[in-house]
Amino acid sequence: MVASSRVGAVGEPPPALSARCIVSPAFDGIFFIGSPLLAVAVVLGAVQLLPAWTVKSYVLTYMAVGHHVPTFLRAYGDRDEFDRNRFRLIAIPLLVLPVLAAAYWIDARIIALIFVWDQFHFVRQNYGMMRIYDAKAGARTNTRINLEQWLCFSAFVAIVSHSDFYTHVYAETFFDLGVAIPGWVGTALGDASIALALGISVLYVAQHASRLARGEPVSLPKLVLFTTTYGCWYYAYVVLSDPFLSYPISSFFHCLQYDAFAWSYSHNKARGAPEAERGAVIRYLYQGRHVWAYVLAIFAYGAFSMLGHGLYPILVLNSTTGVLHYYYDAFIWKVRRPEFTRYL
Repeated sequence: MVASSRVGAVGEPPPALSARCIVSPAFDGIFFIGSPLLAVAVVLGAVQLLPAWTVKSYVLTYMAVGHHVPTFLRAYGDRDEFDRNRFRLIAIPLLVLPVLAAAYWIDARIIALIFVWDQFHFVRQNYGMMRIYDAKAGARTNTRINLEQWLCFSAFVAIVSHSDFYTHVYAETFFDLGVAIPGWVGTALGDASIALALGISVLYVAQHASRLARGEPVSLPKLVLFTTTYGCWYYAYVVLSDPFLSYPISSFFHCLQYDAFAWSYSHNKARGAPEAERGAVIRYLYQGRHVWAYVLAIFAYGAFSMLGHGLYPILVLNSTTGVLHYYYDAFIWKVRRPEFTRYL
């Protein structure tokens, strides 16, 4: 998600806190900014009652797989979105499904490469939400180099390269594919990633200090979101570094943020868009009194995946919806479109 943004006049009073939020201070505090902290509390609390592998299975099916559903509701249930991308929404699934089915049939280890796209998708969502908060505050990046995007990706790579859990996952994945990565490569990547992230952080802080000095708006919710998100990733991947809990914590808050964002946007569209732009799915599922149906649809797909766990057709289906989720999100949530200024 990459937001367009308006420029606030120098010296102009900042908008009220509610106007600087995506939905409201309370909603954003729970589902966007505070969700990383909530994820840590829920997952670590759950392992006091259930085995860690069970908690991991529940998060990865009911939430990670389940959160593909809002993407498909948006792509196929939102009438004008489907009309805008009709060819891609019909042609691409017909291409992806047989390719993944063949990959599973030939060697399921090939599918592990999707994991890299999954991590890229995590960071892009965080970056997109930060840009939306900037737009809400009336801020805009005027530099040719997008420091915010560099900051998000460099900080994530630095965290992952210092995670015992993730370095093992990546090393094992590439080894299974016949690529042995020497130990010195990982050490060099770790050192370089820290140096790059620190350098970009200094430039980023200087950039925002300059904005404040010129009286330009800076989004506080954006900065808090970055802090909670990357603080949680550091805790989950580096401090905790647990094969059963690190990824579920990250996946939990990523999915919660996505489901809540998709709901809030489509709910606004269900209330404000002409009927011709909405379609029956948007009109029904995204009414406030039908939020239960939206949540049920997400958990129903997760339950279906849980019941069919390990079966070839379900593995192919889940991987297909996952790949399409990553791909579709690159264009169905392009918030530069004027439509988003009306419903976001």
